[in-house]
Amino acid sequence: MIILLSRLTEEMTKIPATLATIFYAFLLSLYFPQLFSISKQEFNEVLYLMLPVILLPDILNISVKELKNYAKEIFYLAVVSVVVSIAIAVFVTPYLLPEYGFTIGMLVALYAMLMATDAITVSAIMSRFTLPQRLKIYAESESLFNDVTALILYYFVALPLLQGSSVDVLSINFTVLKVLVLSSLIGGVSALFGFLALKMLRNPFDQFLVIYLIVISSFLLAEHFHIAGILSIVVSVIVFKMLVERENRLHPKTFEFSNTVKTYDAFIDLLKNIPAITKHEFREYKKEAMFLGIFANAVVFVVIANIIDLSLLSHYIYEIVVVFLITTVIRFGSLSVLVISSKLPFYWTYALTLSGMKGALAIIMVHSLPKDFVYYDLFTAVVIGNVLISTFLYTFSLMFHIKRYAKLYESDSSTNGTKDTKISELSKDLVEVLEKDPISQAYNRIFIEDVLSREIARVQRYKVELSVIGLKFDFSAISEQQQRAFLQRAGEIIQKGIRQNDYFGKVEEGHFIVLASNTSLGGAHRLAQKIAEEFVEVLDGDIKYNFGVTELSETDSIETLFDKLKDAIYKSIQNKQTIEIVV
Repeated sequence: MIILLSRLTEEMTKIPATLATIFYAFLLSLYFPQLFSISKQEFNEVLYLMLPVILLPDILNISVKELKNYAKEIFYLAVVSVVVSIAIAVFVTPYLLPEYGFTIGMLVALYAMLMATDAITVSAIMSRFTLPQRLKIYAESESLFNDVTALILYYFVALPLLQGSSVDVLSINFTVLKVLVLSSLIGGVSALFGFLALKMLRNPFDQFLVIYLIVISSFLLAEHFHIAGILSIVVSVIVFKMLVERENRLHPKTFEFSNTVKTYDAFIDLLKNIPAITKHEFREYKKEAMFLGIFANAVVFVVIANIIDLSLLSHYIYEIVVVFLITTVIRFGSLSVLVISSKLPFYWTYALTLSGMKGALAIIMVHSLPKDFVYYDLFTAVVIGNVLISTFLYTFSLMFHIKRYAKLYESDSSTNGTKDTKISELSKDLVEVLEKDPISQAYNRIFIEDVLSREIARVQRYKVELSVIGLKFDFSAISEQQQRAFLQRAGEIIQKGIRQNDYFGKVEEGHFIVLASNTSLGGAHRLAQKIAEEFVEVLDGDIKYNFGVTELSETDSIETLFDKLKDAIYKSIQNKQTIEIVV
């Protein structure tokens, strides 16, 4: 009920469902405490259960190419920024809270919990806003990878210091290396075994379970050996994706099963040639993972709402606000360095700062403090208070900020925040030579489907708009020579009418499409009208043509999108209209 009510609130008010979920769950727990009763241990268990389910859809939509392109920036955000920010906060805090006798170990523990952004909260909040893809990559990649840095500092530096153990640079370096290597190894091996298991299964439900077993097993194994479970999840999903994409690229056709596998060599040959899952199946599983992730996310925020202790928070309100201001100012400063050095628009600093929500992982970390720790109640209040303030205040501030800079962000979406497009233009020119039809200058079907697949993933991940225009020509009344001349002229008109980040493609003889990225259905309809008007002015009247216009929904695949375009074009022909829209 809470989940449905929260999503309804989001549809009506545009307030992210995350905030509504926490609010409604807190009200119910306040007035009907018998409905919700959860201990700290149960909270930790729920989060451990939900974490792989929540992270899977986000990591499935991460592009390895994007990670490589922005590796330096992500390393800065996930490692350098966290370490430097914690060091600054440890130095500053004793001057702002002098009444407490904090040791270095105590402050490292506190800020390790709070300097790293929470992957669950950030992905839930950022998915609701239309922002440049590069900016979202920064925010979401940071939240995935900086947890590893924070967990290492917390469990292998802060807690030993709290317990009176000595920590030196050599031991820290060895621990970091051990955690990174073992976590990556567990993730990679889990992905490989899961990939091989998929080759033996044909039932879609069984395959879907295997994908979840990959992330759950990698997480549980890593946690069992007290290393970075989140890193193991990330590595397992990325390796699994790479294996699937590589196989689909090398063996795109399906494999026929044979019941005559009698030798070891035949079995190995079967494993090599039988596909684990097809591109279509992989897209469908990503959609199903997204729906499960939404549900799991809501469960976590319902649980968070039920551990709020108002009396404890009010008692330490001053300390909560001071620590919140320290973390916010330091975060703004560290992000300013990245934005300025990368020559990005400075207003991106505000969006990235406001994407620094804390979440359930910080609460789990504070619950792991020794129960006899002298500042246990203070740290618990500060962490939960900062989780709530960052979730609500940052989100509402981000909504205001995006609304204020909406036009600038819309412009940035086509350039990724940078005006230096020489390299991308050069790459696009090379692709045009290799992948374009020489007459119409439209991209061929293989290339356009590849682009469309990436655009669908981008829409589902970043919640941006994508509309598609279908165009069918009837050449029955003209000669082949006239057809060639017409297609050349039509291609020129369409290329002139679309933007640099749009794509014009040929899907079959006489059938073309235009991918209009970051464009609403109405905008695509106006573009189709503009092209149709120019056709009337310059093209032969004996040629018949019909347009179909549609937009991508969250549940669409390439196949369903093409079906919608065919329906629109068919209705256009039946109704004797030039353009028809199908939603």
